[in-house]
Amino acid sequence: MQAQQHFSILLVDDDPLVIRVLSRILSEFEPVRFATTGRMALRLAAESVPDLVLLDVDMPEVSGFDVCRALKHNSALSQVPVLFISSHESPELEAKGLELGAADFISKPLHAALVLARVRTYQRMKALSDTVRSGVTMDFLTGAVTRRRLEKSLAQEWLRSARSKQPLALLVAEIEDFAAYNATHGEEAGDACLCAIAEAVRGTLRRPTDVMGRYAGGSFAVLLPETDQEGARALAGRAVAAVDALHIAGTAATDGACVTLVIGGACRSFRPVEPLPAEPAREASAEQLAGMVPDDLIAAAEEALKSARLSGGHQVRLFELTETGVARTGSAAT
Repeated sequence: MQAQQHFSILLVDDDPLVIRVLSRILSEFEPVRFATTGRMALRLAAESVPDLVLLDVDMPEVSGFDVCRALKHNSALSQVPVLFISSHESPELEAKGLELGAADFISKPLHAALVLARVRTYQRMKALSDTVRSGVTMDFLTGAVTRRRLEKSLAQEWLRSARSKQPLALLVAEIEDFAAYNATHGEEAGDACLCAIAEAVRGTLRRPTDVMGRYAGGSFAVLLPETDQEGARALAGRAVAAVDALHIAGTAATDGACVTLVIGGACRSFRPVEPLPAEPAREASAEQLAGMVPDDLIAAAEEALKSARLSGGHQVRLFELTETGVARTGSAAT
């Protein structure tokens, strides 16, 4: 028995016999749903968007053409391929269907091999489309999400944090002297180093809601919803330790020491925090705080990274965005 392949198909035909025949032909796919009226088809499609619709042209009340037209006018369903099924072989009929946005026609009586070939073609097209889309949101080298995707997630979590009054943390982890590493060992070794470090940092994440992104050439960022300053510091320490455990040989610039991370971070907090006396907070008015945006968290994390970088390797520095401004919390060597 062939394993079922996840590819959602909606069969639409007012003839129950045709539905049964198509269900048998397409038994290798799942889920396969069916509708015997146009209205039922539109309802089922709206409830769960299918990957493919096989649609009879001739149906009472709401014709296949009407269903196709409604699908193509719905932004959530407009990209779903529609294969018309018809017992009428007419160039005019096919032209009308294609003008409405249909992808193809299948003629009755149904031939199992032909139906399967057509459906598998659209399954492959969907897989290719999904791969292309994932390339837009994922860094192919390291498997981390792209910076653009990370910033989109940050915008969403920022709003959620504002509603729930829960903290939100962002870490930026930089490979120390990565440009020198590339110059010494070559780009191929640099890519291998990036992949190993990405995997090590990813292994320190504990929750599916944590998001790791490729931030720049030799740096990554980790978005941590509902994470306070101490939680962010703990994860940063684990990340530094995980990279140290790789024992990746460094460069002359690092006196032969192994590759390590420098981490800066920022945490959005909803509790007042007293700043360190040595580094007073930047005061922010109520009007300024009301206008805070996700970029403020990024800017604070980058400032913390710069401060940690100046202090040398194995440094973690965190700043906290609070109701009274930005509190600098000092650096900590791990």
